[in-house]
Amino acid sequence: MPTITDLPDELLDEIAQLLPKGTLFSLCTVSNRFQPRATRWLYRSLALAGNGETIKICKVLVSNKLAAISVRKVLLWPGLAFSRLSLTGGPFYLYLSAFYKLLSRALSCATNVENIRLMFPYCGASLSLDACVFPNLQSFATTMEPHTLASFVRRHPQLQELHISPSDLRSIPLSEFSGISLSSLNSVCLPESLLFMISPDAPLQSVLSPEIEDDNEDIPNFIRHLSRYYTTLSELHLCRPHWNAEVLMHVATLLPNIKSFTFTRMIPGRHHHSNLAFFEACETALPFFSSLSQLRIEVARSRELSGFTSVCDYRCDFKMVQIWGDKCPTLSICAFPTGTAWHRIEDNVWMPDLHHKAAIQWFFEAASTDQFPIHVMGSLQQFCDSRGKVDTLGLLNFRSPTAMESIGLYPQTEEDESEFYSSDSDENDIEIDE
Repeated sequence: MPTITDLPDELLDEIAQLLPKGTLFSLCTVSNRFQPRATRWLYRSLALAGNGETIKICKVLVSNKLAAISVRKVLLWPGLAFSRLSLTGGPFYLYLSAFYKLLSRALSCATNVENIRLMFPYCGASLSLDACVFPNLQSFATTMEPHTLASFVRRHPQLQELHISPSDLRSIPLSEFSGISLSSLNSVCLPESLLFMISPDAPLQSVLSPEIEDDNEDIPNFIRHLSRYYTTLSELHLCRPHWNAEVLMHVATLLPNIKSFTFTRMIPGRHHHSNLAFFEACETALPFFSSLSQLRIEVARSRELSGFTSVCDYRCDFKMVQIWGDKCPTLSICAFPTGTAWHRIEDNVWMPDLHHKAAIQWFFEAASTDQFPIHVMGSLQQFCDSRGKVDTLGLLNFRSPTAMESIGLYPQTEEDESEFYSSDSDENDIEIDE
């Protein structure tokens, strides 16, 4: 009788790709045939948090070549070991020195890494990147101090995605970045002062600005610099402390071909007297866009406030989205600071994201009061009578990201956590070899 060992290698690889990390770890000990396939997927994505488990993983990468060359993604997350080497002696200093040496050796062995995320403003792991070169690195995102950043970027001119969000923009040593020209970038998150690193020939498609100080001169300069990529740039996301009524017109006139635009006010608060002026500016600028399909006007909100969208919000925003849709015929998705999100199903007929309770309440209210065209009512009636099972309009296919997900540069979801190899362990039992 055929057994699993009779399956072709290609199928075993497909099976291993779908297994959880714990199962892969056990599979490594089954046989010589399963061990390399399980290893390739077990170490493909790593989360290194500076704990005892990180030390174990680093030792494996140094001693096991297959594990090292299997790594594609590395997430360096804050931990006790990722601290500044500010001390000049003592046991903790010796521990950090040994840890950084081990981490540097492990990362140097992982020559096939394609994606690195270093998410801590004062992460000592940046020291371990100083001597590393990753020939296949495509994406690099960091919030680390910029003192060692310039040399790292200079060693990787092939980068396609570069996201830099330093905690203090004024600390960036611009002179160290001079001469850098990245010609393969298609997605960036850079302050205006570092945009010169993008080569004029780069196929730039997506730009996310870090939070810009409340200076009206910064935004025009930022957008004016991006206008040289107007033929390829399709997505722009600006984050600022407050609304700026001039932003939309700058974007509409300098980047009229853009397809997706998001403006996020970083200071919380949905209802503010400045909202009205900003909305009026949006309405004025919309006719100047030629290809805009997604417009998101959002406010950063805590998770505790993320579910406070009311039926009244949907009533008000429904009227506004109809006006905006008439002003910009290409607009197909629209989100408002209240948390409502809408998609156009045809002509100027808009439906909300029905994955929210308040949206469903408004939807039944609107359908019962004939707020939709007659030819749409039949499909809506079928949808209501079948409790969503008959969805000819595709109402349930639309799901808009929440405000927090859209402004979070690297949202850490449960799915993200399961993607990386990490587990709980007693780090007190781990020793670092000098």
